[in-house]
Amino acid sequence: MRLSPLLLASMVLAMPALVQPAMAQSADDAPAHGKPLTLDQFLSRQTARIMAADTDGDGRISKAEMMAAGAGGKGEKAGGNPERRFDRMDTNHDGYLDKDEIRAALTARFQRMDRNGDGVLTPDERMGQRGGRQRANQGAQGGGDMPAPAQQP
Repeated sequence: MRLSPLLLASMVLAMPALVQPAMAQSADDAPAHGKPLTLDQFLSRQTARIMAADTDGDGRISKAEMMAAGAGGKGEKAGGNPERRFDRMDTNHDGYLDKDEIRAALTARFQRMDRNGDGVLTPDERMGQRGGRQRANQGAQGGGDMPAPAQQP
């Protein structure tokens, strides 16, 4: 049986969406709704989400892969700008995110979210992060009471 190029391309593009739910169900990464989350659990979960964008399987994320994942997923709707996020995470400026860069960025994010510094994210700390992002988005879009964030030159 011969596959058309369009069918083959759609299958390749859908693969990360099919793989991600299976990865999220590992014993170490069970849903943590209402439960504390350690740094290791956070890193495992978030790294799997980011690495799902690795469509060419080279073990690193290119800017194009992140942009494609952002366009097909939460991306800017969740308050993020995939291109700006990529540029911040790509600390060696080689045009790719390797696992060390991803781990460093996620560790810094975990530490910002862990308000009491105990090494565990409580449901309140995780919700506080989401709430802060939602409030910032409302301000940037003219809704809510918060002013729009200052633009970088």
